[in-house]
Amino acid sequence: MTYTPRAVLASRPETSDPALIDACRRGHEPAELLTTSEREHLIFDLWAAGWTDLEVATHCRMTTFTTARIRARLGLAAHPSTKGAVA
Repeated sequence: MTYTPRAVLASRPETSDPALIDACRRGHEPAELLTTSEREHLIFDLWAAGWTDLEVATHCRMTTFTTARIRARLGLAAHPSTKGAVA
């Protein structure tokens, strides 16, 4: 069994707050304030709307790594960028 500091446990969201979920959907609050399930729903909804990992990450204030990890865990393929890549 691993030790989890009390501060980490206290920072994890426990309940759903519709106003917070809405604020995260609008990009006004970071998605890390949501529960894991709520964050997955948010990522799915944005993915279903055709957003790329970069767009989702920027909107939700997450890294592209975290966005891609959640998307992959949901079994979703990445959407290709519609903008030209800059080297």
